[in-house]
Amino acid sequence: MEPATHRITILAPQPPTVWQRLERILADSGSPPIGMTRSASTLTFTCDTGDFMLRARVADALMTVCDHGEWRRCFAPED
Repeated sequence: MEPATHRITILAPQPPTVWQRLERILADSGSPPIGMTRSASTLTFTCDTGDFMLRARVADALMTVCDHGEWRRCFAPED
């Protein structure tokens, strides 16, 4: 199976604590691990799982980092 990839556009600047917390939540989210890379405008997540499962795990992590509805105002899926 090819690793799933999920890209998200960053709509609003985030403080460093958000990125640190997101990285920690992803690291603790279980197996298979989710990789995350960040540019100034995009987050890219990869994982050896299906697309749907990756998207669900990323959405859950973002809801944990941001207020429940706030993550949709700060981030937008590209794919």
